[in-house]
Amino acid sequence: MGRAFWIALHRWAGLAMAGFLVIVGLTGSVLAFREQIDVWLNPQLLTVATRDVPTLDPLELRARAAALYPSARIDDVSLDVERDRSYMARVWMKEEGEGGSLIFLYLDPHTGERLGTRTWGVVSLDRKNLLFFLYRLHYTLALPPFTGSFGRYLLGVTALVWTIDCFVAFYLTLPPRRRDCGKASYAAKSWWDRWRPAWWIKFGGGAFRINFDIHRAVGLWTWAMLLVFAWSGVGFNLDEVYRPTMKALFGFAEVPAALPALAEPLEAPFLDWRAARAVGRRLLDEQARRVGFVIESEALLTYDRSRGVYALDARCSPEIAANTRAMVVFDADSGALRAATWPGDSAERAGNSIGRWLARLHTASVFGLPMKILVCAMGLAICALSVTGVYIWRKKRKARRFRKTRGVSAGGAPRSETTTAE
Repeated sequence: MGRAFWIALHRWAGLAMAGFLVIVGLTGSVLAFREQIDVWLNPQLLTVATRDVPTLDPLELRARAAALYPSARIDDVSLDVERDRSYMARVWMKEEGEGGSLIFLYLDPHTGERLGTRTWGVVSLDRKNLLFFLYRLHYTLALPPFTGSFGRYLLGVTALVWTIDCFVAFYLTLPPRRRDCGKASYAAKSWWDRWRPAWWIKFGGGAFRINFDIHRAVGLWTWAMLLVFAWSGVGFNLDEVYRPTMKALFGFAEVPAALPALAEPLEAPFLDWRAARAVGRRLLDEQARRVGFVIESEALLTYDRSRGVYALDARCSPEIAANTRAMVVFDADSGALRAATWPGDSAERAGNSIGRWLARLHTASVFGLPMKILVCAMGLAICALSVTGVYIWRKKRKARRFRKTRGVSAGGAPRSETTTAE
């Protein structure tokens, strides 16, 4: 397959992806600062006045939420309670009229008072729901509920094509082989001298040259981060491709190990939430003493009724590789340990660590403000690459049509019988 094939592949892949990449690029730029923007838009929902009284226990806050929605399911409890921020509970509605919707309930952490709610899936551009809508637009195109997972799979396939195209685009920036060069002076230059112009933008040229240089140079300078966004997008939306690929390339283990589902969901376990936290703490302490890590703070307690297990997740040290968490999974009736993972767990593989870093870089959840700025700028760069790519295609298409028309008018017949793909 010659260079012409890869040029055509890059052209058509870019055109197919352009609209989607503009959407995810623009929304991603905003979502890099999602927390700060959401607090600015909705201070009455997300912040509370700091008091001298202590905050309520997170399990007590869960109980307050359950009392407000007695027929709903609350299967995860954040164990982080901040003095100046509202406490959020994820409430799954089971009433038929609610359609199984997910409600985010916000409580005052000091009193348990209900501050307000937001419903996942609501299409609204008002202040309260704007960030939720942008999040859904970024990850699922915010398609109507009747489309199911179509939006997620569509963006997953787009991310997969994008990943492949990253390598194609990089190859096309490399200088042609010497024997393919038409000019002797160009062919006489060293390989680096021929590749170096691809890294720079010549603003003194015409509109086409500037757009072409922007498309090529920006793609080169940001190539590593583009690949991070593309492949992590596959991981978020197309797990059926991501996991087998990571397993084949780097090794990938389920952490914790996959547990079998019960014949019927366990709706009323023997251990309630407080008993489950006590069991989880004991099991985590046992793992910490056995393996040699230190538990810093508890993060999340979840219940999986389909498998009949609780899971307690905690932050710990030392920070090894990408994993700074420990987790124990235990039977919801007996409290018996079913699975565990910790920093440096030998059961993990390189694919797990790489995947965590990709997700954290994609969501700007590491390295603080500099990473948020970089992710925001990368979203704009992705838009620039898409727009300049379409511009280059349109100009070349127009030029090909012009040459074809001149060939017909000058000689009475086309110069060639070969049709050029546009």
